[in-house]
This record gives sequence, structure tokens and C-alpha cells, in this order.
Amino acid sequence: MIGDLYQSPLRYAEAYEESSADGITPRPHWARLMESLQSIGPAELTYRWAQAEQRIRENGITYNMYGDPLGAHRPWKIDLVPLLIPHEEWSYIEAGIIQRAELLNLLLDDVYGSQSLLKQGLLPAALLYANPAFLRPLVGVEVPSQSRLHMLAVDLARSPDGKWWVLANRTQAPSGSGYALENRLIVSELLPELFRTSNVQRLAPFFRAQREALVQLSDKTNPRIVLLTPGPHNETYFEHSYLAKYLGFTLVEGADLTVRDRCVFIKTVGGLEPVDVILRRVDDDFCDPLELRGDSLLGVAGLVEAVVAGNVKVANALGSGVIESPAIMPFLPGLARHLLGEKLKLPSVATWWCGQESALNWVCDNLQSVVVKAAFSSSTMEPVFGSTLEGAEREEFLRTLRSRPNEYVAQEQVQLSTAPVWEDQSLHSRAVVLRTYVINTSNGWVAFPGGLVRVAEAQGSVVSMQRGGHSKDAWVLSDGPVDTFSLLRPRNEPVELRRAPLVVPSSVADNTFWLGRYVERAENQARILRSIIPRLPLAEDAELGGLICLVSCLGSRSAKRSKGRRGHPSFQTLRKEVLALLTDRKRTDGLPATLDEVSRIGESVRERLSADMTLLLGQMRGSIRPQKGTFLTSYAAMLTKCLELLSAFSGMERENVIRGSGWLFLSIGRRLERAIYQTRELRQITKPLAAEDWGYLDRLLEVADSTVTYRNRYYAVLQPLAVLDVLMADDTNPRSLYFQLDHLADLYAKLPRHLPEELQAIRDAVDSLKRIDLRALSNTTSQPGSSPSNAYEEIDHLLERLENLLPSWSNNLSSHYFSHARTLPITIGND
Repeated sequence: MIGDLYQSPLRYAEAYEESSADGITPRPHWARLMESLQSIGPAELTYRWAQAEQRIRENGITYNMYGDPLGAHRPWKIDLVPLLIPHEEWSYIEAGIIQRAELLNLLLDDVYGSQSLLKQGLLPAALLYANPAFLRPLVGVEVPSQSRLHMLAVDLARSPDGKWWVLANRTQAPSGSGYALENRLIVSELLPELFRTSNVQRLAPFFRAQREALVQLSDKTNPRIVLLTPGPHNETYFEHSYLAKYLGFTLVEGADLTVRDRCVFIKTVGGLEPVDVILRRVDDDFCDPLELRGDSLLGVAGLVEAVVAGNVKVANALGSGVIESPAIMPFLPGLARHLLGEKLKLPSVATWWCGQESALNWVCDNLQSVVVKAAFSSSTMEPVFGSTLEGAEREEFLRTLRSRPNEYVAQEQVQLSTAPVWEDQSLHSRAVVLRTYVINTSNGWVAFPGGLVRVAEAQGSVVSMQRGGHSKDAWVLSDGPVDTFSLLRPRNEPVELRRAPLVVPSSVADNTFWLGRYVERAENQARILRSIIPRLPLAEDAELGGLICLVSCLGSRSAKRSKGRRGHPSFQTLRKEVLALLTDRKRTDGLPATLDEVSRIGESVRERLSADMTLLLGQMRGSIRPQKGTFLTSYAAMLTKCLELLSAFSGMERENVIRGSGWLFLSIGRRLERAIYQTRELRQITKPLAAEDWGYLDRLLEVADSTVTYRNRYYAVLQPLAVLDVLMADDTNPRSLYFQLDHLADLYAKLPRHLPEELQAIRDAVDSLKRIDLRALSNTTSQPGSSPSNAYEEIDHLLERLENLLPSWSNNLSSHYFSHARTLPITIGND
């Protein structure tokens, strides 16, 4: 093994150019592509590329670069010129990556099984026990061989002598295959004639093999398979969503799953449904906050226990990330001979683990020719290029290296091959790295023909998607007919029509419910603030009282307010409060914070919304911008614009969304939030209004957008009783409390598994409103300064009970459909 650990670095001068040996004449397998690009011409290629970019935007193909202002909205970047790999060359690569996958799978079996390699000294114990990715709770747990290393991704680079070398192994939750598939679909449409005549090996058979392999992990005929994603903020979330749809699996987050009796279930609005296989895209230690990483919000509590019991299969198996460490690579040649009886077919780039004295000494003596990296993936260390270190900085780094050698590996600084990319209407040369994949099936390993090609952003830069790089397709050119099987249905083939609702995970229902609530909350806040602003500068005591009533309806929690002459907060205090509600994003009861929540929740269900709805949500977040100074009048126009966006979203919700479970929860959230605000607002007029507070009635009608309705019936005469009739009891007014509760009952009755007692509580509330005969109160109208009548006390008592009922009912809704916990009985009652 010691001999294997010494790896002489590659010696070379010029980088290998994929398309041409001399920079002029194309290599034989590139000739047709170059001729085709020449015949198409720059103008047509530019037009086709513009069409491809439009498709990328319309399909929402994104890659989240952390720290980038665009975040999850950054479009995926692809080059139209594919990387070409001839058949004989691919046969060599395929044999090499399949052998490597077999080796790593056996290594994983030993690491979590007998650990004979450690006992024989073939693998240093420090590489295992010092690695945070080694999951001790999984030692001795038997898992199917096909799930231990279900998929392996291998990063390949070509050296200047034309040979392929392995840069890295991805064994934990390999990403990129979905992006590679999307790249293929885009490029094959950009260059359709060339693609059809080039005998390019298809990708669909690989994904068919993957789907079949996952199905065979379970003993059931029709197992439920889910794809576990960290969520929308993960950089490759688009791929997770795309693959789930393409393979026919349910996309879930950790919150969608629960463990009961050592079995995993998916929480859906229809109830708990058992899960048999989990294809995960969550890192090992985040998968179970009970057994692994306690601060994880991405995993499933109890998942390890379910795996140990054999009740669920996870691919790749938990703990597979332990051999993703580059420190393993120097030992692979010797392990290949020991475990496979073969020489390693596809070599790794020269790598030294500094935990061995001989390797450490060599690295320190040759620091200028290597890149030093963290040995374990848990480290956030950036790669250090030895050639950039000089003087004191170099000596300081060497001291650090010698103080903790086990934590570092060094790799040769590879000069990557280059390939042509289309940029600025011409071809340029950029460094490339090929990531390809193999799948473990019951019939052996299946390789991905081609892969995801990552391209450096500029000449001489590092190849990294997180640093602005882009991608290209890889075409493996076959020397015979290719399998034209596709998981996508041909356009000319009839489809089976279906209208059955899709499974709606509880987290999706939860998010759509709260999206509805926050959208409605933002509208109420915007309407109240817009009504206050134009009146505040000239407010006198007679107007100030009504404005105070409106601010109190926002549920503001400001506890200290200086009092004016009549016991109200002073004008200056109220003005300061309104400004804070418009500008302070830390105020959870303010409009900016509410709009932030609308945008955040909307992003989490982006795939369930139309492109127009998603665009509106993004515009809402920036619709209220802090202005210089303390003048409030400039905010009135912003509030109007914000209300236009909210109204547009409401219209799309009613007209453009399929009436499934997601829409039901969205609509329930909106009606519920509006009802909560209205009970709060209406209670202000069930008590006698002081003379200076009488203007509140006009403001309330304006906020409810019911001024025209009121004036058509009563002209300009304001009476509390008439306002109560329009805003509380009118079943034809879509802004009335009765209208909200009646619709809530109808919507709730359409939910699966709805509770009869919950539905009855809402209907009792509707009946209670219906029983109140406001006409009988016409002779007892409360006047300024008078004492309240019994009838008004009855209305106030009912509204108070509704204020308690609606939040309790919301909590029960969440418990029953989202967390699947016990609900507490509620009733409108009489007391």
C-alpha cells in the first residue's frame, strides 16, 4: 500500500483541446459538428440560442448561487455546443467508472460491516473515525447492496496527453443528472438535424434503469417512492422537482414525512400513507435530527430507526458520504487489487493524504505544484493553491498543515482540457470537467452515456457552478443504431386522459394555506394604512379618534403610547407608529414583513403556481420601499400599486388555479384571514362611538371597499347599524363577515377527511349571524354618549366568540392536515 500512496504528478505543457489537435483542423469526430455550425451561421445560431434562453426562463430552470442577488431565480446557464465523446473512448470511460463503483460499493459494505480493511491495515483508521461523515449508528445495519451505493457520480478531466483522470467521487447525494437531461432536451432541439444523424446515445434507458432499480428495492409490487429534497432554497432544487416528475415520484421535504411505529409515512391532506423507498438529496447528517444532527430542520426524526428496522430503503444509503472524502483516493489502487483482484482502470488525479508522514513531507516540499483541500466534507475550507503562497504566508500555511495533517489532502493542480463554447456570436475555448454517473441495479451497473459538462466562466478560471460557471451537453457517439426509448411520451401518441387529483403533501397544503392568509393580511394592512395616510397630516381630535381605531385593527403590539388631551395617543405618536408599520421590516405586524412572508412562502410553492402568479409575488416584495425623510404622502401611491398587485393575484387565484386541494387551502386561508380582520374591525362599532370617533364608520367602509354599496342604499348618512348590516350580515357582499364564514363552511366541506364537528362549529357561527335581526335594532340605535343596548352587547359577544373560534379552528386545521396531530374540540357556543 505504501507504494500506491506515492503518485508522481503529471508532466505537461499545453492543455488538451477537445475539438482540434492543432487549433485549425477538427478532430475526426468533431468534423460534422463544425461543418454543421458553419452552415447554420452566426445569425441563425444566435436566434436559436435566444429561443433556448426563453425556454429556460419559461420552464423555470434555475440554479441557486448562494449569496447571489438573484438567488433561486438565477436561470440555468447552458452552452449550445455539446462535448463530443467517440464510442471507443466512452467504452474505456464506462468500464472505468463501473469498476470504480463496484470498488466503492464493496468499500462501503466493509466500512459499515466487518471493517476487515481496517483490521488488515489496508485503510487507516484515522480516515474513518476522524471523518464526521462516518455515521456510527449505521454500523452493522444491513441494507440492500443496490441501495448502499445506488448512484455514483464521478468528476472526470482530461490531461494534456489525452487520458481521462478522476478528480472526485460523489457518493452521498450525487446531483446533476437532471440538469444533464434538461441540457440534452434543449440542445437536441437547437441542433435537431445534427442530433438525429450523429447516432448519439440516448439518456432515457439510464433513467428507466434507475426507476426500475428503486422499485426493486421494495418487496411490494407498487411501492411508494419519494424524492427527499432540502427544499426550494437548495441550489439544485429545480433538478429535484424535475426528476421527481420525470421518474413519477412524489417530491417531499423532511416536514412531509413522519415516523410512526418505526415506519415512514408521508403526510398528505388525505391522511398518512406509507413510504417504501426514499431517493434522497439531503446530506447524511441532516437526515435525522434524533440520531444524527440535532439542529437539522431538513430531515425526518426517527428515520435511522426505520432504516435499522428494515421498514424503509434509502438510496444512497445513509452514511455513504464517508467515502466521498478525497483522502480515500490514494488508497484505491491497492484496494482494487485486494477487493477486485484487478488494476484500477481509470486512475485518480495524483492525491496525497497528509495524515501519512511520507505524503506530508512530499507535499510540504512541493507545495507550489499542488492544491490543498479539506480531507473531510464537513470543513468549509476553500482550496489553497500552493503556487499563490509566498514568504511568510507560505510558512504560516505550512505550520498549519503540519499541526493538523490528518485534516488535509493535496492534489495536483490539473491543467484541464478545453472545448469550444458559443459566446458573443463566435466560438471560444473554455476549460471543462465532465461529471458522469452509474446506477446500481439488480442486473449490474448501468452507466449514464455522457453526463453534465461544467464549463469555466472565463479563460483560466476555476470550473465551478457556484462561481458563475455554466454547463453543456455531452454526446456519446455510437458506432451503430441507438436505443430510441424515451420516458417522455411522443407527441403523436395518444395519451390517457385523467383528472384524478395528485397527492398533495401536507407541507404544500400548509404553505398554500399560509400564502392565502398572508396575501389577505397584506391587503388588509395596505387598505387600512392607505386610508389613514391622507387624513393623518390634517387630523384633529375629531378625526384622530377614528384613525386610532383603524390602527388598533392592525393588531399592533406597541405598548407605550403618549396620550393626548382626550386619552388618545398623540398625533406625533400615531404618525410615528404608522411610519414604522410602513418601513420597519423587523415589525412582524407591519406591511413590509408581511410582504416578505408572502414572497418567501410563494417561493416554496413556486412549482404549484403559474409564471404570472410567481411574477406578481416577486413584485409585491419590492412594492413598498422606504423613502427619505418622514413624509407619509409618498407612500399612498406605493400602497395603491401594492393593492393592484394583490388584487391581480386574487383574480388569478379565482380564475387560473385548478380547484384541487391546494386551491382549497389557499382560499380557506384567505377567507379565514379576512374574517379575523373583520371581527376585529366590527367590534369597534358594537360599543357607542364617541363624537370624535364617528369618522371611523366612513374609514371602515373605505377599507372594506364597500363605500359605493353603502351610499347607494343610505346616501351619506352614517349609522353604526347600517354599517353593521353591510359589513357583517349582508350575504351578497363579498367583503361581509357572513360571506366569509358561509364560504369557509363550503370550502371546508370539500376537504378530504374533514371533521363533522369542525364543520358544524363554522355553520353554527353562520347561523348565529343569521339569527341576529338587525331590523329589530332600528329603534335602539346607539347614539354618541348613550349607554349600550342589550342587542349591541349580544352582537359584541358573538364577535368576541368568533375572535376566539377562528384562530382555534385554524390551529385544528393545521393539526389535522399539516402535522397530523390530535385536534381539540371547538364550538361557537352560547357563552
